[in-house]
Amino acid sequence: MADDGTRVAFDREQYKQVKALVQGVETTTDDALYGTDGYAISSDLRAQPVEARWEAAAQVGNTVSALAGQVRSFTDTFTEKTLPEFRDQLDKAEQLFEETDDLSAVQAQA
Repeated sequence: MADDGTRVAFDREQYKQVKALVQGVETTTDDALYGTDGYAISSDLRAQPVEARWEAAAQVGNTVSALAGQVRSFTDTFTEKTLPEFRDQLDKAEQLFEETDDLSAVQAQA
C-alpha cells in the first residue's frame, strides 16, 4: 500500500487474508482428496465396474480411472510440494516486509 504515492508500506491485514486464502485452498484440497467418509480421488475411482463387458462401458471406466489418477497425482504434488513451498515463501516475504520501511526500495535477491 502506498501511503503518500512514493512509499510502499506493508499492510499486515491484507497479507493475513492472502495467507488465510492459501490455507483455505490447502484445507479444501485435502478434504476433497481424502473425504471423511472414506471416499478418495485416486486411480481406484471407477465410473463402471471393472468387470464391465460392454466395450463403451469398459472404456468409460478405464478413462475415468486414468483421469482420476492424473488428478490425484497433480493434487498430491500441489498439496505436498507446491503449497508448502509457497507458504514458506509467504513467511519469508512477511519477515522482509516487517524489516523494511519502504518496500519500493528493496532490491530483489536470488
